[in-house]
Amino acid sequence: MAETQTIYARVQPHVKEAADDYAATSGMTLANAVSELLERGLQATSNEQSVGELEQQVAVLRMEVDAHRNREQTLASVYHALSQRTAQTVGTCPSCGGSVTGHDLLVAGHCPNRECGSSLSALLSTGGAAPSAGGLNDGDFKLLLGALGLLLAVAFVSQQGGGG
Repeated sequence: MAETQTIYARVQPHVKEAADDYAATSGMTLANAVSELLERGLQATSNEQSVGELEQQVAVLRMEVDAHRNREQTLASVYHALSQRTAQTVGTCPSCGGSVTGHDLLVAGHCPNRECGSSLSALLSTGGAAPSAGGLNDGDFKLLLGALGLLLAVAFVSQQGGGG
């Protein structure tokens, strides 16, 4: 057994009662209970700074998590808007006259009609002031391009903020 020393101390009655209760519930003598409680208190005091630092780190990490959640919600909204825009009809196929959606035009690049399947790149070229042969709806197409531009901008800003 390690060498022990004696400390004489006067304490408030409520501290004495709490130490007696702890000794009784722990099945130890009052001297052992006081020694254990004093040792725990000294450890807690020495750990206060590291606990404070950990609490500060937790607060910073919570703010980062909130920022990531906000960014994720923004991206989800933009992706949802873009998916709605790409589903809209923006014109007609120059070959067969079938409806062309933003997805067909910008993603697939060909007519969705299986019997046609023509390239839709002619719809994207503006050969002058005359409207394109496919009857591209200028307003819907501009909304689609705007949504696509917004998506790219948000993705770029998100990547810059998340990457460092």
